[in-house]
Order: sequence, then C-alpha cells, then structure tokens
Amino acid sequence: MDEGEQSMSPQAAKKVNLDQAAPGPFLRLDAELAAERQRLRTAPDGAPRRRELQTLVLEEVAASCALSRAPIELDELRVLVDRGLATGGRPLRTYLVAAAYADAARWVAQAKLPRPGQPLLRLDELVDLHARALRLEPESGPGAWRRTTLPAFRGGVVPPAFWLVPREMARFVERFAAGPGQASPALWVAQALERFDRIRPFASGNGRVGRLVANLLLRRLDLPPFAVRPRDARRYLASLARADDGDPWPLAILVGRSVLGGLQRLAGASEQSPTEELVSVASLARGPEREALYKAIQRGRLRVVRRGRALYTSAAWLEAYRASRG
Repeated sequence: MDEGEQSMSPQAAKKVNLDQAAPGPFLRLDAELAAERQRLRTAPDGAPRRRELQTLVLEEVAASCALSRAPIELDELRVLVDRGLATGGRPLRTYLVAAAYADAARWVAQAKLPRPGQPLLRLDELVDLHARALRLEPESGPGAWRRTTLPAFRGGVVPPAFWLVPREMARFVERFAAGPGQASPALWVAQALERFDRIRPFASGNGRVGRLVANLLLRRLDLPPFAVRPRDARRYLASLARADDGDPWPLAILVGRSVLGGLQRLAGASEQSPTEELVSVASLARGPEREALYKAIQRGRLRVVRRGRALYTSAAWLEAYRASRG
C-alpha cells in the first residue's frame, strides 16, 4: 500500500459467502454494465472516443496520485505528461510520482488485446509495471520483489513472508490470467485488487501497482479504466478491508460504478461527430434556461458526456434538444 493509504479495521464488516447470491444492487449494476458494454461495441470508434479514453486515463492517474499523497490537478498533469514541465509549485515527489505513474498507465491503456486462448496477464508484466511506476524512485527498488517480512495489517491480515512472494505471485497470475469466465468482470477485478493488496509483493508502491494491474485486466477485457475518485478514497480503503474479511461486494460495486461511468462516457463520445467540439453545460446554462437544461439531462432528452463531475454537450445536441421542445 502506498503512502497515504491508511489501514482501516474491518471489525464492522459483514462476511458474505461467495456461493450465495450476489446482492441486488450489484446484480442491477452488473446488468447495466453488460448493456452499456454492448452499446459501446456497436458504436463507431473515432477520434472523439479516443480523446475521451485519453481523458479517462489521465483522470485515473490524477486519482491514484492523490491516493499516494501526491495530489496534482488535471491541467498540471496534462502539461507534465505532454510537455514534461512541472507547474504549480508542488513538492518534487509529486511530479516524480505523477510522471512515472502516467508512463505506466499509458502503457496499460495501449496494451494489446489478447487473441483467443492467450493469457490476460503475465508475471513479467507485473514486474515491469512496478519498474515503470517507480522508475523515478530508485530507493524503492523498481521491479524487485520485497525482501522483508511485513507485519499484520487491517484486522490481523498477514502478508506472506518475503521468500513466499515469488510463489504467491505466480499463483496470482495463474488465477487471473485465464480471465473471469462466466463471472462478472467487476467482481473478478475486485478479487484481483484484494489478492494483490494481501500479498503486497513489492517493498513500496503496492497501492499504485495494484490499481495498474486491475486496469491492465480491464484493458485486456476491452473495458475502460477503474479510478478511485478523491471523494471515494475512504470508501475504497474500507471496501478493501471488507474484501479482506470475505465480503467483496462493496469493492466490486465501486469498481463496477467506475467502469460503467467510463463506458457511458465513451459511448457518448462515439456518438459525437469527429469535427464537433464539446462545451460545458455550465457555460451554456444561463438565466431561465439553466434549470430546463439540467432537467433535460436528467430525463435523457439532452445528450451529454460526463468528465468527472462536469457535463459537456455539443451545438448539434443542444439544437436537437431545443427543436424537440419546440
């Protein structure tokens, strides 16, 4: 677990047997995921969709950096990634963490999709992800398994002794390289996150690399990345604790909601003309029309694209909505 990712006790966690039926909220979420995934498969793949995916990846980088006590604004991150310039007067560590993690996240986003029968994950990829994500922190031993035995964490969970790490990681890859099968992708990725967190194979950076591994698995399923928004940070850590205690559903729901939001944004961007520019709804909503626009969005009458908490639309979509009102 990275600096800033504090352990949380699972004493109040409720144990759930995976052989039992999944809770209703998760089943509904999983059905939405399947429907949105199918919608995206039939949507055109053009420049707007690729730009939206790049934005999703950058947002995940910023979110993971915040969890690692290296917060950076999205605009600063863009400049750092695109031009290699550190702006904003933040501590040096923030830029080192952000630059290296962004490099690893872009590698994940561009990873090749497997052919039928190929594994979704390889052991050397896990080592490479750690080396990429911590390449600017040489004291962390980028790409090397940990060489110390860690104390218990979160309610008595004990990571394996360091000499068992290579064997445990080989088992981890064997388990998740085969894919989710008939299981929900969200539950499968949540289980991978929990297992990686329990093993803690590296001396540091396990939180960052665990999320990179989760997103590599999602990428190999042709799904958008999972991001832990700052407002969900405490919920994410609590969900990891509950997963350690045998209840994976809160973490699976957190993963599923994030992936669903990404699918919806990509589908919305796919429906946008390649030459069409998006504008924020907040900049358009003036005077008496403001309330009407937001009500139209809630009712699905005005098409929008979500980027974080902000909503964007296009001139053509706005014109179509106004015509429908007339």
